[in-house]
Amino acid sequence: MTIRLAEPEARVLEGFCRRQLRWDATLPARVVTSAKALGVFTTPPLGVIVFVAVPTVEAVEPADALDVTVPLERLAAALRFTGQSGLDVAGLPRAMVPVGAQPSLTHLPPTNGWQLPIFGISGDLVPLVDKATAEFDARAAGLSSRGQQTIADEIWDRHGFGGLPLRALHAARQLGMLTSDRAKVSAATSGPWKRLSTPRGQVFVYAAGPAARLALHVVR
Repeated sequence: MTIRLAEPEARVLEGFCRRQLRWDATLPARVVTSAKALGVFTTPPLGVIVFVAVPTVEAVEPADALDVTVPLERLAAALRFTGQSGLDVAGLPRAMVPVGAQPSLTHLPPTNGWQLPIFGISGDLVPLVDKATAEFDARAAGLSSRGQQTIADEIWDRHGFGGLPLRALHAARQLGMLTSDRAKVSAATSGPWKRLSTPRGQVFVYAAGPAARLALHVVR
């Protein structure tokens, strides 16, 4: 089954994929479709789940709906050469989700039940993230990987915007979802899940006490 994307949308998704491959070339991506959109969930090494969706040129029939996990690198390559032939997601090899990985693509965030939205402006949050990044760079200089990890955990677990930990804002900043403009963003909660929504995508974090704490790898 072939999915057709307009060239600008294909470029957006390809860029989303390639920005994460610089961290880990083996990352998986879970690709899902709705009637008029294609969405991609990923788990960059920032302790979050990230989601981007783009409209399809043609409607996706219910019988052709997709929910498959594929190598992110192969998806990025396929998006580069989409063109008139369309995107054959079903033809890509399947990827395994690492056992014990947190967060995991095996359990996606809920699609409804989100409560208490808090609204903000993207450009107002950027200085908060940039200040935290500068703090990490200053304090972690010259330390071992373990020492850097300890400082990263401390900084990115701090409260950021709307009850979200700073790591959610950091991930959004790293992936180009949080920029110095007047775009509207929001934070919402659904049980143990928290969500940052931006015009360029969404970032999810899961927290239900110390046992569910997400691993955060050092990413500058």
